[in-house]
Amino acid sequence: MAAALPTLATVFGLSKDGQLPDIGKIVQGFDFSKSDDYLHCDLAPSFGKLSAAGLQDMDDELKIMIAGTTKLIGDIPKEKRNWDSVMASCMQNFLMEPDGDAIARADKLIKKSSENFQTDGSPKDQIVQEVSTWFSNLVSDMDVLAATKIDINVLGRIVASSGATIDSFESFFAKHEHHEQTMLDIGILRYPDIDHPYFKKVYRIKLTAWSDSQRILFHQEDDNGITGEFNSRRFKPRESVIKGMSDKARGAAINAANNLFG
Repeated sequence: MAAALPTLATVFGLSKDGQLPDIGKIVQGFDFSKSDDYLHCDLAPSFGKLSAAGLQDMDDELKIMIAGTTKLIGDIPKEKRNWDSVMASCMQNFLMEPDGDAIARADKLIKKSSENFQTDGSPKDQIVQEVSTWFSNLVSDMDVLAATKIDINVLGRIVASSGATIDSFESFFAKHEHHEQTMLDIGILRYPDIDHPYFKKVYRIKLTAWSDSQRILFHQEDDNGITGEFNSRRFKPRESVIKGMSDKARGAAINAANNLFG
């Protein structure tokens, strides 16, 4: 008996509402007020405007790349799906190739006093706006910002949670100490859609709240802030390989793509 074709549901599972998971929904639905928890997702899909009907209208080469990539991701056990394993799978995927150089950016938003992040649950608009501008510059990709839905409201909740985290560090300070806590760490597989029909993108975003205290005699200096990391790699179909596929192999891959939504 032939093996069942992988679908998006079998690879990524379904959310509690019976729908396919999407990183935007995951981010918007997370409660950042839980100081002992953070948003950690090794790999979540982002479909944008992709639908079953839209997939049918895509170029065959793109369909073949999508089907092959989805199968390879499905072959990685969920507990082993992390940034390194997903990137290794993408780089070894003979159906696609990197489109441009890898992007790796890191930056810190530093404040000299924890008062900048202290909050009673309603962070100062000025600080939230500053964090929003800083985060947008870190990512510098409107598609990523739209897909993840890490908007000013989400960043406001992260700032509030960061403030509570930084406040909790203060009781531990003695001499020179550094404390940090991850607030968000997500990996995303961006599927092509009608607005971005030519490539597939894999990216990771990590935000960490931290505080550093140094006491010199009777003087204490405190630095605190948020560190952001952004990694991204874009891929396109490897035309030389896809064009060399047999008609049977091409047909099977296209059929698999057409049935990804089940």
